[in-house]
Amino acid sequence: MIVILDHTLPSHSVAIDRVSAHFSAAHALKTSQYEEGLHGHNYQVEMEIGGKMDTEDLVVDFVFLEDLLQQILSQWDHYVLMPMNNTYVTLSENDDNLEIQYGNRFYSIPKREIKLLNCVNVTTEALSRLLGEKIRAQLKKENLWDRIQSIRITIWETSCYRATYSIGSTS
Repeated sequence: MIVILDHTLPSHSVAIDRVSAHFSAAHALKTSQYEEGLHGHNYQVEMEIGGKMDTEDLVVDFVFLEDLLQQILSQWDHYVLMPMNNTYVTLSENDDNLEIQYGNRFYSIPKREIKLLNCVNVTTEALSRLLGEKIRAQLKKENLWDRIQSIRITIWETSCYRATYSIGSTS
Protein backbone atom coordinates (compact mmCIF):
# COMPACT_ATOMS: atom_id res chain seq x y z
CA MET A 1 0.00 0.00 0.00
CA ILE A 2 1.28 3.46 -0.91
CA VAL A 3 0.42 6.37 1.39
CA ILE A 4 0.54 9.83 -0.09
CA LEU A 5 0.69 12.62 2.45
CA ASP A 6 -1.33 15.72 1.66
CA HIS A 7 0.97 18.57 2.65
CA THR A 8 -1.75 21.14 1.97
CA LEU A 9 -3.49 20.17 5.22
CA PRO A 10 -2.38 21.94 8.39
CA SER A 11 -0.04 19.90 10.52
CA HIS A 12 -0.18 22.38 13.41
CA SER A 13 -2.89 24.47 14.96
CA VAL A 14 -3.32 26.86 17.84
CA ALA A 15 -6.56 27.51 19.70
CA ILE A 16 -8.17 29.85 22.16
CA ASP A 17 -10.69 28.18 24.42
CA ARG A 18 -14.13 29.48 25.26
CA VAL A 19 -13.13 30.03 28.89
CA SER A 20 -11.18 33.18 28.01
CA ALA A 21 -13.18 34.41 24.99
CA HIS A 22 -16.71 35.57 25.64
CA PHE A 23 -19.19 38.41 25.22
CA SER A 24 -22.70 39.25 26.36
CA ALA A 25 -25.27 40.63 23.94
CA ALA A 26 -28.96 40.82 23.19
CA HIS A 27 -30.63 39.81 19.94
CA ALA A 28 -33.99 38.81 18.51
CA LEU A 29 -35.00 36.50 15.67
CA LYS A 30 -37.59 36.91 12.93
CA THR A 31 -38.06 34.49 10.06
CA SER A 32 -41.03 33.76 7.82
CA GLN A 33 -42.18 31.13 10.32
CA TYR A 34 -40.75 32.12 13.68
CA GLU A 35 -40.49 35.18 15.87
CA GLU A 36 -38.42 35.41 19.02
CA GLY A 37 -38.40 38.52 21.20
CA LEU A 38 -35.41 40.48 22.36
CA HIS A 39 -33.31 38.50 24.85
CA GLY A 40 -29.66 38.07 25.78
CA HIS A 41 -26.92 35.45 25.98
CA ASN A 42 -23.50 35.09 27.52
CA TYR A 43 -21.75 33.83 24.41
CA GLN A 44 -18.53 31.84 24.58
CA VAL A 45 -16.09 31.65 21.68
CA GLU A 46 -13.54 29.07 20.57
CA MET A 47 -11.07 29.80 17.79
CA GLU A 48 -8.63 27.41 16.13
CA ILE A 49 -6.09 28.49 13.53
CA GLY A 50 -4.30 25.86 11.47
CA GLY A 51 -1.28 26.48 9.32
CA LYS A 52 2.42 26.23 8.74
CA MET A 53 4.89 27.15 11.44
CA ASP A 54 7.24 30.02 10.80
CA THR A 55 11.02 29.92 11.35
CA GLU A 56 10.43 30.54 15.07
CA ASP A 57 8.08 27.52 15.39
CA LEU A 58 4.91 29.60 15.62
CA VAL A 59 1.72 29.23 13.62
CA VAL A 60 0.38 32.49 15.10
CA ASP A 61 1.32 34.00 18.44
CA PHE A 62 -1.29 33.32 21.16
CA VAL A 63 -1.08 36.84 22.56
CA PHE A 64 -1.70 38.35 19.11
CA LEU A 65 -4.69 36.04 18.57
CA GLU A 66 -6.18 36.70 21.99
CA ASP A 67 -5.79 40.47 21.56
CA LEU A 68 -7.37 40.28 18.10
CA LEU A 69 -10.27 38.19 19.35
CA GLN A 70 -10.90 40.46 22.33
CA GLN A 71 -10.75 43.56 20.13
CA ILE A 72 -13.46 42.17 17.84
CA LEU A 73 -15.65 40.74 20.60
CA SER A 74 -15.55 44.05 22.51
CA GLN A 75 -17.38 45.60 19.55
CA TRP A 76 -20.36 43.31 20.33
CA ASP A 77 -20.07 43.02 24.12
CA HIS A 78 -23.00 44.52 26.03
CA TYR A 79 -24.81 45.71 22.90
CA VAL A 80 -28.10 44.90 21.24
CA LEU A 81 -27.14 43.18 17.99
CA MET A 82 -29.55 43.83 15.12
CA PRO A 83 -29.54 42.56 11.53
CA MET A 84 -29.35 45.01 8.63
CA ASN A 85 -30.70 42.62 5.97
CA ASN A 86 -33.94 41.22 7.39
CA THR A 87 -37.03 42.08 5.32
CA TYR A 88 -39.20 41.61 8.43
CA VAL A 89 -37.29 44.28 10.36
CA THR A 90 -37.79 48.01 9.88
CA LEU A 91 -35.23 50.42 11.33
CA SER A 92 -35.73 54.17 11.61
CA GLU A 93 -33.92 56.88 13.52
CA ASN A 94 -35.71 59.04 16.07
CA ASP A 95 -33.34 61.57 17.64
CA ASP A 96 -30.84 59.50 19.65
CA ASN A 97 -32.86 56.30 19.42
CA LEU A 98 -33.26 53.62 16.80
CA GLU A 99 -36.90 52.61 16.34
CA ILE A 100 -37.15 48.93 15.49
CA GLN A 101 -40.25 47.20 14.16
CA TYR A 102 -39.36 43.53 14.51
CA GLY A 103 -42.23 41.39 13.32
CA ASN A 104 -45.07 42.11 15.79
CA ARG A 105 -42.70 43.76 18.26
CA PHE A 106 -41.60 47.37 18.54
CA TYR A 107 -38.46 48.59 20.30
CA SER A 108 -36.94 52.02 20.82
CA ILE A 109 -33.30 51.71 21.86
CA PRO A 110 -30.55 54.34 22.18
CA LYS A 111 -28.39 54.19 19.04
CA ARG A 112 -25.23 54.04 21.13
CA GLU A 113 -26.41 50.67 22.56
CA ILE A 114 -27.01 48.97 19.20
CA LYS A 115 -24.65 47.35 16.71
CA LEU A 116 -26.07 46.74 13.24
CA LEU A 117 -24.65 43.60 11.67
CA ASN A 118 -24.45 42.55 8.03
CA CYS A 119 -26.74 39.53 8.29
CA VAL A 120 -30.38 38.50 7.86
CA ASN A 121 -30.77 37.33 11.46
CA VAL A 122 -28.37 37.61 14.38
CA THR A 123 -27.99 33.89 14.89
CA THR A 124 -25.07 32.03 16.36
CA GLU A 125 -24.32 30.83 12.83
CA ALA A 126 -24.21 34.41 11.53
CA LEU A 127 -22.06 35.58 14.46
CA SER A 128 -19.51 32.80 13.89
CA ARG A 129 -19.34 33.71 10.16
CA LEU A 130 -18.97 37.44 10.85
CA LEU A 131 -16.27 36.79 13.45
CA GLY A 132 -14.41 34.43 11.11
CA GLU A 133 -14.49 36.99 8.31
CA LYS A 134 -13.17 39.72 10.61
CA ILE A 135 -10.33 37.48 11.81
CA ARG A 136 -9.42 36.48 8.25
CA ALA A 137 -9.35 40.15 7.17
CA GLN A 138 -7.04 41.05 10.05
CA LEU A 139 -4.71 38.09 9.37
CA LYS A 140 -4.49 39.24 5.75
CA LYS A 141 -3.78 42.81 6.87
CA GLU A 142 -0.97 41.55 9.14
CA ASN A 143 0.51 39.49 6.26
CA LEU A 144 -0.10 36.23 8.15
CA TRP A 145 -2.70 34.72 5.82
CA ASP A 146 -0.12 33.08 3.51
CA ARG A 147 0.82 30.67 6.35
CA ILE A 148 -2.75 30.06 7.49
CA GLN A 149 -4.58 27.06 6.11
CA SER A 150 -7.74 27.11 8.18
CA ILE A 151 -9.76 29.07 10.71
CA ARG A 152 -12.44 27.45 12.79
CA ILE A 153 -14.74 29.60 14.92
CA THR A 154 -17.26 28.09 17.33
CA ILE A 155 -19.67 30.28 19.24
CA TRP A 156 -21.66 28.82 22.12
CA GLU A 157 -25.01 30.52 22.68
CA THR A 158 -25.76 28.32 25.68
CA SER A 159 -24.07 25.29 27.21
CA CYS A 160 -26.06 23.13 24.75
CA TYR A 161 -26.23 25.21 21.55
CA ARG A 162 -23.28 26.18 19.40
CA ALA A 163 -22.45 26.95 15.78
CA THR A 164 -19.15 26.51 13.96
CA TYR A 165 -17.85 28.35 10.90
CA SER A 166 -14.75 27.14 9.04
CA ILE A 167 -12.63 28.97 6.50
CA GLY A 168 -9.91 27.42 4.38
CA SER A 169 -7.02 29.38 2.89
CA THR A 170 -8.62 29.14 -0.54
CA SER A 171 -11.76 30.86 0.78
